[in-house]
Amino acid sequence: MNNLLTILILILIIQSCENKTEKTIEKSHQEKTEKEWTKEEVRELTGSLYAKFDDDDIDEDFNIIKNNDDIVQSVLSVSLSSEKKDVEINLLNNSVLYNNNESYYYTFFNVDNKKVCTVTIEYAEQETIPAISGEKKNLTEKIKYRFNNQNRKIQVIGYELSYQKASKFITKSFNFITGKFIVTRKENGKTSNENGWAEELENIYVEDWTFPFLRDKIFWYGNGAE
Repeated sequence: MNNLLTILILILIIQSCENKTEKTIEKSHQEKTEKEWTKEEVRELTGSLYAKFDDDDIDEDFNIIKNNDDIVQSVLSVSLSSEKKDVEINLLNNSVLYNNNESYYYTFFNVDNKKVCTVTIEYAEQETIPAISGEKKNLTEKIKYRFNNQNRKIQVIGYELSYQKASKFITKSFNFITGKFIVTRKENGKTSNENGWAEELENIYVEDWTFPFLRDKIFWYGNGAE
């Protein structure tokens, strides 16, 4: 009887020790995980970050703000320290323009060491309605911004659009500093290019980046390469 009681006591002591060890390991793991994430990483994941963008040495505050609008579902807000004001950049929903059907989009952005902010827009899977120009899948846009030190405005310096149309993979790239564009088409292992220049593609600023501008100008460049 005494032996049985002793064994039971030993089992309870061992279980108690194991539970304490598991809790200690779990707590240690949680603390380590929390320490691995910096404030900058957390802000970037939640759609915000601090980075140098204008011509002073103070970090700007970048934030993605959700917007209750079909065409402008999100806005990129930039607090310009040198100008002491916030600039809101509309992130346009171009799913209707390219597929005649509205789709939600996802936004990502970063600011590099050259003070260029790049916003990536990816569209959710959608049931498209074929248009005259044809159905486009895997639609992705990249827009590049920089602060113009001369006129103190935010300039759109580049735009890239990529998508799949039937068996063709199309990429359209625009350089709004030089006014040049290039369209690359890949199909069945072959690559072809079309390029050109237009004065209307120079000196584009965030206030110029509107749906009519994309619909009436940008949309038509390079369609011959499709």
